[in-house]
Amino acid sequence: MLVKMVMELEDVPGQLLKGLEPIARFGGNIKSIMHQRERKTPLGRLPVMLIFEVRDQATLKRILVALKQAGVRVTQVGEREGEIVTTAILVGHIVHTDIRQTIDQLNAIKGVTVSELNLAVGSLGHESSARMIIAADDKERSRLALFKLREIAERKKLLLITSIEAV
Repeated sequence: MLVKMVMELEDVPGQLLKGLEPIARFGGNIKSIMHQRERKTPLGRLPVMLIFEVRDQATLKRILVALKQAGVRVTQVGEREGEIVTTAILVGHIVHTDIRQTIDQLNAIKGVTVSELNLAVGSLGHESSARMIIAADDKERSRLALFKLREIAERKKLLLITSIEAV
């Protein structure tokens, strides 16, 4: 079972480990972590989104109990059974054209999350490349995310490469 969880962590050393330990202890397999350092919550904490696999609902419940006992605030939990995962590659002046803005625009689509980003930065003034993994709740949302990414890439003059299945 694939799970999406958002937790709020204090901005002090060791907090991420405190949130990940129960998942590992109960056999969870972490697929993605998005640490949103610049977006503090109203409580002054950092939101961290995780996508991970667990055997079953009972295991997830044990993880949630352990997190609560550890003092970790979980703000969102949901299963991601029908998730569609698409890989896209962007080439161009990615950092200069604000990759964070691109991610935010995709994450703003309901049911879509940029779950992973790998960035290869070129030397000053040269192009960079990024591999982006986009998770969507269903095929329609996946198509919508790719349509939006094509619009963004065209506007920012970036080369977008997707798999044939994503077309």
